[in-house]
Amino acid sequence: MKLFKVFASIMGLVALVFLVSLFFPRTYKIEKTVVVNMPVYETYAYLNSIQNWKDWSPWNTDLDSSMVFFYSKTKSGTGAAQYFRGGLVGVGSFRITQSVQNEKIQYYLCVNEGTMAITQTFNFKTVGQKTQLTWVDEGDVGYNPIFRFLLPSKIKSTEQGFEEGLNVIKKAAEKTHIYN
Repeated sequence: MKLFKVFASIMGLVALVFLVSLFFPRTYKIEKTVVVNMPVYETYAYLNSIQNWKDWSPWNTDLDSSMVFFYSKTKSGTGAAQYFRGGLVGVGSFRITQSVQNEKIQYYLCVNEGTMAITQTFNFKTVGQKTQLTWVDEGDVGYNPIFRFLLPSKIKSTEQGFEEGLNVIKKAAEKTHIYN
């Protein structure tokens, strides 16, 4: 009888956690924007070239000095891919899944056989002679109570990462811009 009470208490706690998690959001959308001091076609071309990603991506030798990079035969646009391997980060890849000239680039990041997999988008907009670059991540964590509880911290850390990342992209892209 004592074992049954312990089991019932544990199941009750699990049910309570699940019910409380239903009040947390299951979908999210994160957007951060920066203005790059170069025309849209140049900003787009810079980000559309997968070999430039090692210059701005957080998945680079600054994170793991042992990282090595490999590239697909396609170097830019849809299908272009960067593969990486390192002692700290493991094995992963970036693949551009959709590239619409001067409008958007969507990519898929997969690390360690899918233990981390995300799809994100860069949107480009002309603002005078400059580019408004917006980085977007959106998704649905479903009904998993743990993911729902962790969603607010994921959003906060992703927003911070996007702000830092956009500033790095801005600096790296602007270094390639030839001013007349």
